Amino acid sequence: MDLIVDVLLEVGSIVLVGCICFTVYVNGKIFLIKIGLIDKEQDDESIKD
Repeated sequence: MDLIVDVLLEVGSIVLVGCICFTVYVNGKIFLIKIGLIDKEQDDESIKD
């Protein structure tokens, strides 16, 4: 039973750290676009035709 609890805690902590890193990444990218260091068109690679 201890093993299951340990595995669930590890998986939960990994997911939590991933969500925090993703949030920092998205907010940092929005901040850089707002202050003009990166262009929105340059940033979005999915627009390439």
